[in-house]
Amino acid sequence: MEDSTIRVTGTGRVLVVPDVTRLEIEVRRVFKSYDEAYECVKENSAWMVKILEYNNQSGKLAKTTYLDISDNMVSKYDKNGNHIGYKKEGYLLCQRIKVDVDMDNVLVNKIVKGIGKFVPEAQINIGYTQRDPRKTQMKVLERAVTDARDKAKIMAEALGRELGDVKSISYGEMNMQVFSEARKIYNCNEACASTPGSLEITPDDFVMSDNVEVEWTLK
Repeated sequence: MEDSTIRVTGTGRVLVVPDVTRLEIEVRRVFKSYDEAYECVKENSAWMVKILEYNNQSGKLAKTTYLDISDNMVSKYDKNGNHIGYKKEGYLLCQRIKVDVDMDNVLVNKIVKGIGKFVPEAQINIGYTQRDPRKTQMKVLERAVTDARDKAKIMAEALGRELGDVKSISYGEMNMQVFSEARKIYNCNEACASTPGSLEITPDDFVMSDNVEVEWTLK
């Protein structure tokens, strides 16, 4: 006879205090040729290294997280204004660069102003994260398993039973958002006009959570 079982989903949550400022720089530009677009990619990356090193930071902090150069397709219309299709007009560059630095408004402001001056058409997303989230992730997972066990124990006792051995654990890939967005700088003029005071932001703590499903036999 097959044993009776109980399957419970546990949830773990931990309040996270950010300790890193993250700058996400995005450049979207249209070029006549692929070669021009690719040259811009190299120039943007080189300028980010120079800006960081000028401010006594490692150039290796600038990490390209996304890069795409594709056909730039624009809509075509007839003389009556009706949409009739698309045509290619050059190449669209989309480049994203991530930089994590200490939570220092003066330093962040210098980097932002440098980007505004030397990286054309850059948008900057400023947010906060943890330098090493793994310890917190493990605590979240531990709490999720404990939560599942506590729920299962209460349910088993309500049925007049006891928890037996663990029969299975189901856990997918950990996918936690360890980032709190604070401000977006939309163009280079705004970046060049930034001051340490304008970047005086008190980041909110954020919550990391995760789930695990556990199945027990019932005695």
